[in-house]
Amino acid sequence: MNFDIVEIEDYSGKMAHIYSLVVDNDDESLLEQFFAENAEYEQEISEIDELLYDMGHTFGCKRYLFKHNEGALADGVAAVRVGQLRLYCLYFDNTAVFFGSGGYKPPEIHAYQEDEKLNAKAQQMREIARKLNKAIKNKDIIIEEDGSLTINNWDYD
Repeated sequence: MNFDIVEIEDYSGKMAHIYSLVVDNDDESLLEQFFAENAEYEQEISEIDELLYDMGHTFGCKRYLFKHNEGALADGVAAVRVGQLRLYCLYFDNTAVFFGSGGYKPPEIHAYQEDEKLNAKAQQMREIARKLNKAIKNKDIIIEEDGSLTINNWDYD
């Protein structure tokens, strides 16, 4: 899986940079796909939209806004939870978050692994996290103090 990092300009602001990913040359980012696939949950989508805007412009990506440890140990995969919707991401700090996709978590299940579609979205984010974390470790991607990115020779592998 190859992907590009895109900054979501409408959400990014003086407090944080909000990023998403475009996988395998898709036309839309994973975040855009999340909003389209879950449009029927209007109230939750509206709350997530407002929350992402406020993260970028008002208060940053405060740790308490995320459910952490949604992936492998210490890989940074987290989720924003609003109602029954889960939006998976790679959380770095108060100034930068990479949003993937997610979906509806039925109330009768305890863990995302019990739902095939939701599990696929979480696993996709885990794979992205593995590649991004490796690129950051190798200094192919540098997250600056303000949350902006410097991308060097990054080849996804």
